Amino acid sequence: MKIWTLIVAAIFCLSFSGCFERVVEPEDVFGVIRRGETYSPASKMIDSWYAVEAIDTQTFAINEPKSSQYNTSYLIIGDERAVMFDAGSSERPAGSKSMRQVAALYTDKPITLILSHFHYDHIYDASKFETGVTLIDRPEIRAGATNGRYTISALESVDAEALPLKVAGFIADGDVIDLGHRTLDVLNLPGHTTESIVLIDGARNQTFTGDFTYKHLGGIIAFAPASDLLSYKANSDRLLQLTNIDMQFFGAHGIPRFGRDWVSLMSIELGKIVRGKPDYRYVAHYLAPGLPVRLQQNEDMYIYTTPLVDPPLFWSKWTLLLVVVFGALVFYLIYRVARPLFVAARG
Repeated sequence: MKIWTLIVAAIFCLSFSGCFERVVEPEDVFGVIRRGETYSPASKMIDSWYAVEAIDTQTFAINEPKSSQYNTSYLIIGDERAVMFDAGSSERPAGSKSMRQVAALYTDKPITLILSHFHYDHIYDASKFETGVTLIDRPEIRAGATNGRYTISALESVDAEALPLKVAGFIADGDVIDLGHRTLDVLNLPGHTTESIVLIDGARNQTFTGDFTYKHLGGIIAFAPASDLLSYKANSDRLLQLTNIDMQFFGAHGIPRFGRDWVSLMSIELGKIVRGKPDYRYVAHYLAPGLPVRLQQNEDMYIYTTPLVDPPLFWSKWTLLLVVVFGALVFYLIYRVARPLFVAARG
C-alpha cells in the first residue's frame, strides 16, 4: 500500500509543480503604464475606450487600454485609400463606436480591412466593414472561403466561431499594396499562427507586426494551436533581413512602438529553443491551472511555449487521447489507494 501511495503522490506533485513558479502577471509588464492608462500623452480618447495616437499625419494607432489584452489596431492611410490593420478586441462596452466608426473619424477614403491573424482579440468588428476583409492567400484559407464568405473557426480564433465574413479579396506573401503615394509590403510570417501578416512601409521605416512580435504583454505567445517554433525562428530572421536598423516596429499589444533590437532578441531566444538549448522555466501562467507552460526568458523578453512538447504535437488528437488515458489512470490509482483507507476509517 505504501508504494502506491508514493506513486500517486509523485504523480500529483509532478502534475502541479508548475503552479508554484510564477512570473509577473500581464497587467504588470508595462513599466509605468497600467491597464486603463494610455501609453502616450498625445492620445485622444474616444468613447472612454479608444486611445488614438497619430504616429504621423497618415498613420494612427488605435489602442484599447482598458481591454485585458491592451490591444492596438492601426489605420494606415494613403492618398487614395487606407488599410485598417485589425478590427479590435471583443471587450468594448455596449454603445461605444465600432472600429470601423473610429476609422471613419480619421479618413473618408475607402478602407481595406486586413487582419493580422484570426485570434479573437483582433477580429471583433471585422463584420462592421462593409467591403469585407482581405485575407492572406494560403491554400487552407482559400479552401475555407465559400460563396464569398469566410468563417473563422473556434480553433482559429481560440474562442467561439466568428460571424461569416465577406471576402473582399486575397493578398499573397510578397505582394505590394498601393494606397496612393504610399505602399505596404505584405509578408506572411507563420510562427504565432500560420496566417500571421506583417506590413512594411519602407519609405517611412514603419513595420506593423500584429502578434508576430510585440512589446510587451506578458510575453510572446508560441503555444497557440497554429504556432510553429521552427517557422517562428526562420521568419524572425527573415523580418530582420528585410528591415534596417532605423525601422520602427508597431505591435498589437502592450506598448506599441519598439526598435529592431527587440526583434533581434526574440530571434536569438527562438534560436536557443529550436537548437534544443533553451533555459526553460515552467510557470502556471497562461494555460489551465495546474498545467505548466514552458517559459524562455532573457531579461524583458518572454517566450511561452507548450509544456513538454512543441505546439503541433501538444494540440494533436493523440496527445489529447494520451492525457485522457493518463488522467483516467491517475484517478484509478487514487481510487485504489483511497478506497481501503476510507473503508478502514468507517470501520
